[in-house]
Amino acid sequence: MPTTPKPIEPTDIWLSAEWERCSGFMQDALEYAQNSHTLDDVLRLVLVGDAQFWPADKAALVTEIIDYPQRRTLRFWLAGGELETLLGLEKEAMEWSKHWGCVASEIVGRRGWMRVLDGYEIAATVGVKHYE
Repeated sequence: MPTTPKPIEPTDIWLSAEWERCSGFMQDALEYAQNSHTLDDVLRLVLVGDAQFWPADKAALVTEIIDYPQRRTLRFWLAGGELETLLGLEKEAMEWSKHWGCVASEIVGRRGWMRVLDGYEIAATVGVKHYE
């Protein structure tokens, strides 16, 4: 399956099959994100349109649009799978987001992404401390 030129719409009949096929990619990404969400939580956000699911043959991506007071930004939230495929999805998602008024993109993820993505500046560091 080629990379999609847009995220799967919540009403698309292929959503369930693609979600299931890509669930391993997403579960790995959620573990790196300190399990802030379950797969079901993320799927619910996709279904109501608060997040976008970008499946590809060897990877998958979940984005969300964030409205800051001064700009609309596409946030790359979850990503898993083959790096080359993810880099292609990044470009497609950014182009798609321009049609929704986004003027920037940001990534929430491991620091290692900054080494492989072009044009991003480190704007913040997020640490997580689990309570006992």
